[in-house]
Amino acid sequence: MNILKPHNNFYMNLPLVSVVMPVYNSEKYLKEAMDSILLQSYQNIELVIIDNGSSDSSKKIVSSCSDSRIRFLQNEQNFGIVFSRNRGLEEAAGKYVATLDSDDIALPGRIAEQVSFLEAHPDYGLCGTFYHTIDGNGKILKKINSPTSDQDIQTYLTIGNCFGNSTMMLQSKLAKELKYRENYDMVEDYELWYRISKRAKVANLPFYGTYYRVHGNNLSVTKMHDMFASVKKINKQVLIDLEIDFSETELELHANMLTGNIDSFRQDNHYQRLEDWICKFYMKLSGMPRYNQKLLFELLAEKWIAISYKTKRYRNLLSNRIFPLNRPIYMKMLSGRVSGKLLSIT
Repeated sequence: MNILKPHNNFYMNLPLVSVVMPVYNSEKYLKEAMDSILLQSYQNIELVIIDNGSSDSSKKIVSSCSDSRIRFLQNEQNFGIVFSRNRGLEEAAGKYVATLDSDDIALPGRIAEQVSFLEAHPDYGLCGTFYHTIDGNGKILKKINSPTSDQDIQTYLTIGNCFGNSTMMLQSKLAKELKYRENYDMVEDYELWYRISKRAKVANLPFYGTYYRVHGNNLSVTKMHDMFASVKKINKQVLIDLEIDFSETELELHANMLTGNIDSFRQDNHYQRLEDWICKFYMKLSGMPRYNQKLLFELLAEKWIAISYKTKRYRNLLSNRIFPLNRPIYMKMLSGRVSGKLLSIT
């Protein structure tokens, strides 16, 4: 895709894009994040900044910027990220809403590319992009190439998120209707993307649109517990939507598999039940043309192989009921693990 060049009069005839940026004590990276939006090649934007009770100099940084495209909203206190994201959606005036967190960086042509795609494909409710991860000093760590087609993304969303939050652009009308849901902290973005995917087509555009900053902070035990609870909640809804019958034990197995909780599978009975569950899950979806069967098997086999390795059940790598479901793909993935190329469980 060609990146559009900045001609201000030209852009003013194109749709307004509202970029929503929640802020909380973001002084270290905020100016860089703001500039990455204000200097986009696509000029017809508004930057909606929602300060969620910051106690550092974040407010001063925003107030010192005289660009008339900035709309600065301040919460009376810290009401949480979901409240701030939804306030941004409610205030957004654009035909499209783009997301960028206050420590990330949008690359110059990102907005132009996404507007061009959504204007040409009105049946799509959202689109993300590939992205780079960077450290606290801006050093590039990884290139993240996400699935691009609607079918592949629909497949991936049955077991996890494949969108970078700071790469997203949404149809404003749909986003305002659905909103982020409370009580899904830490996975509120995934939960919204999943619901949008049930109403419209979705895509990731195959170019690098954002630098996503990874701070490397370890989650506390409490936050890990909260994360698991949120993942389990969205997993439950996905399974209901897929019309897969499940017990509480199976839901627990599913959530532990998807969050990479290896310790839960060191017990033989849990590990054996996981084998049954993966087969059940795969067989239920294998007859649905909406999903990419090859990708689905790859995602599930990857989880099984990783868990088997990490729990040192090497004999079960070939002696299991998952392997016969697709022998060529399974052997390819097993070879990848042996050569060190298979992705980790998370």
